[in-house]
Amino acid sequence: MLTFDNTIQTVKDKLEARKDVLKILQKTPFWSIIKAYMAGQFTKTECQKSNYEIVRLIRLYNPATKKFKFSEGNEYEITSNDVSDIFGLPNKGNKLPSTTTSTRTNLDFEEKYFKNSKKITKTEVDRSLNTAIADDRNKNAMDVVRLLILELFITNLFCNSGATMAWTFLTMIDTLKAMNSYNWAQGVLDYMHFGLDQAMKNKKDKTNQPSVSGCLVLILVRNYIHLLILSNACLPPL
Repeated sequence: MLTFDNTIQTVKDKLEARKDVLKILQKTPFWSIIKAYMAGQFTKTECQKSNYEIVRLIRLYNPATKKFKFSEGNEYEITSNDVSDIFGLPNKGNKLPSTTTSTRTNLDFEEKYFKNSKKITKTEVDRSLNTAIADDRNKNAMDVVRLLILELFITNLFCNSGATMAWTFLTMIDTLKAMNSYNWAQGVLDYMHFGLDQAMKNKKDKTNQPSVSGCLVLILVRNYIHLLILSNACLPPL
């Protein structure tokens, strides 16, 4: 979350001056969370994730049930409604296509910004965003919107340890109509489950912290806070 906040703070002045961009952003499914970042509602204290607690919670995850089982035997499930409540994302619409496999598109947007890229990386998105947001001569408002959303994906909603993302995402955010046709809350949840499942499969050395793809904030917000504080659940030691 802090990484996306750094991006917003870097481009905030230019973004606020781009009324054409803001007008389009307000029509996207991601406006609620982007607006919150722009308003400075996320501070370092509130958003700094705890790797220590995340590792402890991941060890409670049961891939078979997609739930977290605590010592008292209670199981808790993160739902798409939770995702919608936390991030303001729509919880209805079409299922997202695969977000874990990657095939290049034939979109003009890809040709313009990622023509020579082997994959979409945060470095490439950063470079493209800085270039696009500073240039309003070519009526490129939609390009800036797409790049901001890619930043949100790669640093928050669909992040991974390699800071890369599938080409599929370009198709899903190509137009406002496309963006608003998907169930993003369920998509974020599915990606998080995929990351947790892979971490459990690949965990061979119990002394190492597992690398998990997905929105790990959900794990802390809906499990640690809800169950540890409200239910006095006990987490296992590391």
